[in-house]
Amino acid sequence: MIRHMFMWQVANPADRQRVLDLLTTLSERLPTLRSWELGANDGEPNDNGDPWDGALISDFDDWEGLKAYSEDPFHTEVVSELLPLVKSRAVVDFVRKDS
Repeated sequence: MIRHMFMWQVANPADRQRVLDLLTTLSERLPTLRSWELGANDGEPNDNGDPWDGALISDFDDWEGLKAYSEDPFHTEVVSELLPLVKSRAVVDFVRKDS
């Protein structure tokens, strides 16, 4: 199983909910997702630095499923709407050891 993690920081705090709403649409429309979890950060900044505003964690059966997700026209549309709303983003893809 492949795990895909996406984290972001919003450019404008007023856009936090808009980002969550956009990302939520992905789970409703993309069939290659095996599991999906989305969450906003509830913690406060501390000595570790500014936290990410949220994370999306999704699992796929294989690399082909992740590729299909990434290249899906609906995903591409969501990303184009999302990018102007974020100031920073990070992505990590890896093979889950327990799969």
